[in-house]
Amino acid sequence: MSDALARDQPETESLEPDQELIKRRHVRDEQDYRDRCENSYGMVTLGQEEFHPADILDKLAPDAARRGRDEASVQVRRDLEQIVREQFPAPIAAPFQGYLEGTLQPLQRLYRLRDSWESLIRILAAVALSEAVQSLASLRPLSIREGKDQEPRPCKARDLCSERLAVRIGLIEGVLHRAQDVDVELRISSLVPLELIAEIRRLNVVRNGFSHESTKSNAQAEEIIDEAYSVMLEVLLDLRDMQSVELFRIHAIRPGFEAEIETLTGHAGSRSVQLVRLDPEAAALAMSATPVDGMSRVLARFDGLTLDLSPFFYAENDGTGHRTRILHYVCKKAGKWQMECVADSTSKTSAAAQHEELLGPFEDLLERDGKGA
Repeated sequence: MSDALARDQPETESLEPDQELIKRRHVRDEQDYRDRCENSYGMVTLGQEEFHPADILDKLAPDAARRGRDEASVQVRRDLEQIVREQFPAPIAAPFQGYLEGTLQPLQRLYRLRDSWESLIRILAAVALSEAVQSLASLRPLSIREGKDQEPRPCKARDLCSERLAVRIGLIEGVLHRAQDVDVELRISSLVPLELIAEIRRLNVVRNGFSHESTKSNAQAEEIIDEAYSVMLEVLLDLRDMQSVELFRIHAIRPGFEAEIETLTGHAGSRSVQLVRLDPEAAALAMSATPVDGMSRVLARFDGLTLDLSPFFYAENDGTGHRTRILHYVCKKAGKWQMECVADSTSKTSAAAQHEELLGPFEDLLERDGKGA
């Protein structure tokens, strides 16, 4: 990802996790441990009574239970690395693979780690906004904040196209808060617990530190990785249901709501086209998702919901025609939509007007006087 583009301004978020999040993670890790025990040993039956193996170890072999929890923690995080590379949306999976195995140079690994993080935020923001559009009447007007110490303010049209990750995080939080306030159930809420937003901001502070400063040495990069990676891994563990979010593009629509779709999952980048049957609502969305400037719309589906992520994400063939590039919106500059592909660190520009036409439904989330502001 280009370092020439503007970055978020330094923030002053606390570098300590929120206490509620610590409690949530304790429950999460304990459940992972109990699942591991049950899968390894099975439930223990004595007469008419049934006991969980984790409870037996806690009572009869506390040292073994402690070691078991430690081993479960290590294994879950090792498994998570594989899940992110193979089952997360490609814009996250590709740079994450590059971080883990693409190079041994610390500075380049740091940049790939950053790219994974930025892609994660952009996808979550696009999914949150796209789902909010489907619940438009209830979620208007949308408010956001760019830091935990700020008061919420009305979301403006310029926020929808902001290049700053702090604003993208604010958009995710704004959708979650508004849905909670008006008691609307959104699928995005099951992916991103509201209490996780503070931790996402915390990691963004670390990213801001090296994005704003001059090029690091390899030794400095290693120090930052030591600080950032463990935090990011915990966030990815909190967001592991992202593996259920499938990005795809449409190749053809057939009679009877059948569609040839190309899934955009995992780091491999090899093209995978399959025939799926869409429900009537998803089929209508797919048929309306016509290309923009020769680029395919990127759609997302999870938990029975299908969303159009344009104008924030597009897909196109690479120069060979055998692989697919996924482009995400970065900023608007000189009347051009600036886009980047994190998988191969390339960029593309396109006339902004045709993309801005697609922002109409999103602008309906704003206060009436928020348009154009």
